[in-house]
Amino acid sequence: PGPDQVSFTEYVTVVTDRELKLPLSVKQAGVTPLSLTDKSGRLLLETPDDLQNLLLLRKTKREQKAAVRKPAAAPPAVQTVPYYVDEDDFFKACDQKQLLVIDRYLSTGGDVNACDTFQHTGLHRASAQGHTEVVSKLMEAGLNLHSRDKLRSTCLHSACRGGHLSVLKLLLEHGADLTATDKLDSTPLHVSVRTGHFDCVEHLINCGAEINTQDREGDTPLHDAVRLNRCKIIQLLLLHGADTHITNQDGRCPLDGVLEWQNETKTLLDAQNDRK
Repeated sequence: PGPDQVSFTEYVTVVTDRELKLPLSVKQAGVTPLSLTDKSGRLLLETPDDLQNLLLLRKTKREQKAAVRKPAAAPPAVQTVPYYVDEDDFFKACDQKQLLVIDRYLSTGGDVNACDTFQHTGLHRASAQGHTEVVSKLMEAGLNLHSRDKLRSTCLHSACRGGHLSVLKLLLEHGADLTATDKLDSTPLHVSVRTGHFDCVEHLINCGAEINTQDREGDTPLHDAVRLNRCKIIQLLLLHGADTHITNQDGRCPLDGVLEWQNETKTLLDAQNDRK
């Protein structure tokens, strides 16, 4: 190129960190940045490589601007621990997995078996939320693993209701009673079936839970599974020997529930057909 024209490739190589430096040959020729543009102010591009370099330069500038605009990462939140932790603070900490607050409560002589108005202990709350670390810490503090709330539910019922398999395993490893029944004579297996937590049902069965146990209404876990149309759980219960002939207080076996559901469905379909 002539003295008043420099290839864009050469021009780009001298642009660094917002500072424009012209090549020596350009300086000697007395060429300014303006002479590297056409009448409309656009840079002169001689080859496809020049265009590619221009696009690359623009991308770099965009990235630099984005890096400047990007806010700095917020520092991790520091958990503040009150000097005095009462029972309400302790219960809240068990709900929200605030381990430092729990430590402060226990280290200052707090009762690990304290109950709220519904007779829920910290263990009930942590089990219901699936906080395995909290459950482990409370057990290390020597709590009563078999405490019951006003509905006579144990922490095992709470874990099964929430579908928290890791907590369920931990409780059973430390001696929780899988045969314990609540006010409705429901076992943890009944609760797991009703709430549809297949993995909890499977683990309880593998740990030896009585599969044909009946609640106050005479319903077995299979009755509940059929009533709620939990097909995978029905299959699992049958695979482990669930009795299809056991009747409840109404004299109904699990199969009756299936037939009733089918008849109701048939009635709905017939009614729809009659409207047409």
